Amino acid sequence: MSRTLFLLLPALVLQAGESAIPNAVEVRSGIFVLRGAPNLAICDAMKKEHITHVIDLRRDEEPNLDCESESSRLQDLGIHYQRYAITKTPPAADFDFLRALLRDLPKGSKVLVHCSNGNRAAAAVCPWLVLDKGMPVADAMRIAGEAGLKLPETQEAVRRYLAKMGRA
Repeated sequence: MSRTLFLLLPALVLQAGESAIPNAVEVRSGIFVLRGAPNLAICDAMKKEHITHVIDLRRDEEPNLDCESESSRLQDLGIHYQRYAITKTPPAADFDFLRALLRDLPKGSKVLVHCSNGNRAAAAVCPWLVLDKGMPVADAMRIAGEAGLKLPETQEAVRRYLAKMGRA
């Protein structure tokens, strides 16, 4: 029995559960997907979790977008802020850029990726999980779904990209 539990432990860790950051899912150790923009409570939690980088994927036309305020608040906490707006059906070039961004972060970085509802943020990290971290596609898609990847057209954009990269 204990051997079975020991063998199941990695699978349990890969499931979304309670996160140290409210409204966020830790999709891989140190990589969080947040549904929505970070408010003051989330910023406090990010500081306690030692988040080093925030990637904001929201577009200009989204409601309550205040990148300057978010950037300033995060810089005051010692957190690097980067905005890279993507659509709900990101082209391959966006996935390429975001994978490179995540791959090239300094060793030991802890990252929070967010958009307005988690759909695009979860989509952005999914190919990185598969192509750069070796996670099986089914596991990455399940975890991305738990983190907020809900729209069929966004799921299809991820699957199309993974197929293009030879990982259908």
